[in-house]
Amino acid sequence: MHYFGERSALDYFNAQGDVRARQISAGELSKNPSLLRSYASVVNVLAPELIPSREIAETTYYVDSLGFMWQEADLPPNSLVRQVKAYFVQDVFGSVENLDRLGVRRVTAVSGIVSAPEPSTRKPQPDGVHALVNLGGLSNPAGSASADAYLPLVDRLLGTLDDPTYQFSVAMNCGASTFSLSVAGPSQRYSEQEFQKALADCDVIVSSPGLTTLIESSQAGRPYVPLPPQNWSQVVICEHMSRLSTQEIWQFLATPYHAIDARAEEASKAAAVRDINRALARDETFAARFGRLAQQTVRAGEVPVVGHPYRGADEVAASIAADLGVADRTGGTPARGEKQ
Repeated sequence: MHYFGERSALDYFNAQGDVRARQISAGELSKNPSLLRSYASVVNVLAPELIPSREIAETTYYVDSLGFMWQEADLPPNSLVRQVKAYFVQDVFGSVENLDRLGVRRVTAVSGIVSAPEPSTRKPQPDGVHALVNLGGLSNPAGSASADAYLPLVDRLLGTLDDPTYQFSVAMNCGASTFSLSVAGPSQRYSEQEFQKALADCDVIVSSPGLTTLIESSQAGRPYVPLPPQNWSQVVICEHMSRLSTQEIWQFLATPYHAIDARAEEASKAAAVRDINRALARDETFAARFGRLAQQTVRAGEVPVVGHPYRGADEVAASIAADLGVADRTGGTPARGEKQ
């Protein structure tokens, strides 16, 4: 088995102790389309740009964690994603129904795709709060300028939680650079196992609202305080969570982005999110309101309920193994059904 990726995906692979990954790009595949042709099958995790031809699409098992957010502009009729051998999607926020609306076929629903949780060794801190700050890969289709806009915003908002009772640690999976936040301190690059351990040992997670971390928080039973969205998928997640959660902070975070046209192409929406975040970093009223709502959310201790039973990775692996006629060593059961 060989691993390929670029940007945050490559960073994630390389942060694991037992995985060696090679960088690959859409440009490289266009120049050398035979690169993937030598493999009998390909598992592609949300990287449609790395499906170079219909021939490769027909050997590809596609895994989509964000099926709820796609519009017609993202999946046009000639999209090679529509030609894949099998399309697995996390069954959250109406993903299956949305893909059906767009006419995507061969869709198989799976539960949350996350790693197995680590046991907690934390000791109770009656007079303190250990907050794990997670910013993921600082990923946005609008490019690195988005991180340049996002980090000052996060730095300012965490300042509203500056309290002697808070102990912060900062996690990320981006290997390109490190950074330090005024209140929370320097970032730490974790492997998946290390992140699961940090999550098990924290009292609350404060995170950009990426779906994987939201599901991991749900699985670990940890209260969750969202930061503003980094990209368009996280805007949509805030909207969905505002209807599922009792906490006002979700709707508060979704509101600044309401003027963005959901029908636009993802890169355009991502750039709009970046520009709004740059403006919010200068907005004293927004920061003060965030601080009040974040403190309220910490006190409420609400754990998100998303992705149960958290067996999506095993469900995908078992289904692919069954299709290829090979032994499945994950202990998983095949995914829950295919919509033709």
